[in-house]
Amino acid sequence: MSTLWLADPAPARPALPGDTGADVAVIGGGIAGVATAYFLARRGASVVVLERASLGSGATGRNAGFLLAGVAENFVAASRRYGEPAAERVWRVTRRNQDLVREVVARHAIACDIEWNGSLQIAGDDEEWTELLASAVALLRRGYKLEIDESSQCVFVPSDGALHPIRLLRGLAAAAEAAGARIYEGADVVQVAPDAVRLATARVTAKSVVICNNAYASHLVEARIRPVRGQMLATAPLSQRILARPVYAHRGMRYWRQTPDLRILVGGWRDVAADEEVGEEERLNERVQGFLDGFLHESGITAPVTQRWAGIMGFSHDGLPYVGRLRAGVFVNAGFTGHGMGFALATSELVAALVCGEASPEAQLFDPARA
Repeated sequence: MSTLWLADPAPARPALPGDTGADVAVIGGGIAGVATAYFLARRGASVVVLERASLGSGATGRNAGFLLAGVAENFVAASRRYGEPAAERVWRVTRRNQDLVREVVARHAIACDIEWNGSLQIAGDDEEWTELLASAVALLRRGYKLEIDESSQCVFVPSDGALHPIRLLRGLAAAAEAAGARIYEGADVVQVAPDAVRLATARVTAKSVVICNNAYASHLVEARIRPVRGQMLATAPLSQRILARPVYAHRGMRYWRQTPDLRILVGGWRDVAADEEVGEEERLNERVQGFLDGFLHESGITAPVTQRWAGIMGFSHDGLPYVGRLRAGVFVNAGFTGHGMGFALATSELVAALVCGEASPEAQLFDPARA
């Protein structure tokens, strides 16, 4: 069950050689953990990253590579849930995330197939279109650039993008190491304390610990994160470009895009088997995969499927990530609810500031103890 992104070979990082120490121990080698290490190292902190398998082997290597503003819900639905001022702040954070991706890709010349072609958000029914239209109008009034197509019941968001998530991760990991971070693979943490983390055969002392292993955070700390499985497939390259930009549809339950090498990626349809798609087992769901195949057939896409995979997402209780202090010396940056690529650089910048003792106006928004 290989993923398209992890088909790229990469040299392994070393195993932890034994007991060591650092200012900060970061647990998890996905986009959140590596970005947290990057921002901390650039602030001058000594950082150790502990990844139980290999970099990006979890959700970072198993998503669609979308760089979207906002959350899974549209702005109107998010305003109902969080309140309009908070929803507006969430959108600003995700736009900050897009800016940070642009900055690090340019600063470190990361070749990650990044494309800023915008995204297309398509309503799945008339009720969703009513909300999507109202959301677009609300965001237009706040200065966001959008284009509304009422005849097709869709909204074009020109600031959104897409990329190769593993290439971004590996480039960011190299930049973090250049800034002094140490990254270890095969480092399975079994216990977390405020001043240290313990592995089976070693101990890492640290002034602070940041939990960045998303769906698996509850193995180490009390976190209201539940594991939810998502399904994807990728085809062989087509002969031409048929999709100009990523598509996000049916309240985020269905999504697809075409990569620069002309492959089609399709994901989602979790809603057809929601009760089944829960848990930490990265297994294919034949029924959901059948719907992904059905989308290809209905779209007239005949290229053979070359990869199918499942990924485990970490869902929070309210759809927003948990970012901040859990207890003395222990912080969290997890619970991205399927939108890790859309949040992780911005939340990593935030948690790095909090670890360094700085205040942030967005800390309350993502407070792990919020109601």
